[in-house]
Amino acid sequence: MPLKARTLIFCVMLLSLAALPEPATAWGKFGHLVVCDLAYRNLTEASREKLKQLFQVRRGGITVKGKGRLPDRHYTSFNVGCLEEDELPRKHPEDHFINVSRDTKAIEGPSCPSNAECIFAGIERDLKALKNETAPNGDRVFALMAVGHWIGDIHQPLHISFADDRGGNGIDVKLTGKCGKSSYRAKNLHGVWDNCLLEAGLFERVRMRADFKKSWSRNTITYRAVDTLQARTTLTEEKSLVQSEPWQWAAESYKITLDPAVLYCFKVGDVCQYSQTQATRPTTGPKRLQNLNQAYLAAFKGAAEDRVKKAGFRLAHLLNLALDPGYTVPIQNSTQRP
Repeated sequence: MPLKARTLIFCVMLLSLAALPEPATAWGKFGHLVVCDLAYRNLTEASREKLKQLFQVRRGGITVKGKGRLPDRHYTSFNVGCLEEDELPRKHPEDHFINVSRDTKAIEGPSCPSNAECIFAGIERDLKALKNETAPNGDRVFALMAVGHWIGDIHQPLHISFADDRGGNGIDVKLTGKCGKSSYRAKNLHGVWDNCLLEAGLFERVRMRADFKKSWSRNTITYRAVDTLQARTTLTEEKSLVQSEPWQWAAESYKITLDPAVLYCFKVGDVCQYSQTQATRPTTGPKRLQNLNQAYLAAFKGAAEDRVKKAGFRLAHLLNLALDPGYTVPIQNSTQRP
């Protein structure tokens, strides 16, 4: 084949790849690690022992079969496994979101809109699988990691959103300044809530610590962030956080999504539109461009931190209920005030 022809084919392939939509993730890698590490630290001894058995820790971990869609994967810990559902191709792509109509005013119950699949279905399916002690360990581990991911997703506000703009992936942003001192650069509004707000708030506070070292391993910043969340949450507050159901957690997220200051959608009559002049995102043409500044990050970094904190404690509660027959309510941990 002539060189020009090969070059042309290569360029077409690159353009095709560039045109593929970016996968919508929740909280990004570090956010999910925070949620699952915080949950693990608040498991009972009985629940931790069940996890060790499921992950076959004493034999060096467990290999979970990809079943033809993904390569087989080896796991030794729960928190890293929580990232499994963001691997491509996704096993349950619909379960990452609750896509509602633009005239929806609130989440009022546990049903998925239009009888479609959504996060509620994922939580119900995988909690049931986790509790099934007759199922193979690999299937239960797979379900366990999925539950960890779904609880993170349901607490990310823009995962309770509108399908046409893919929870803000269809809204480009131009941010003045950086996301704290991190190297992360948000391309769209979904990315701001996935990563930028945590980088500017929760993780930036870790970077400001006197003992912070640039030589720390990549995940260490999440462990130190969890130290702070753990120490700052009293047992009384934790007990209050878990006295609700997943649909109510989605309702909390959606209330943030609709906040006009979030700049996700624009209220016109009874509808929250894509822009002030467009009801939904057009199928062709440029995306909406939203300018953001440091005041925006300052306004919402606390909300993002609060969402991952609630996700972590609530996940611990669900897993304790699933794995520890003697568990009823949270118990005080070693770094927690009453």
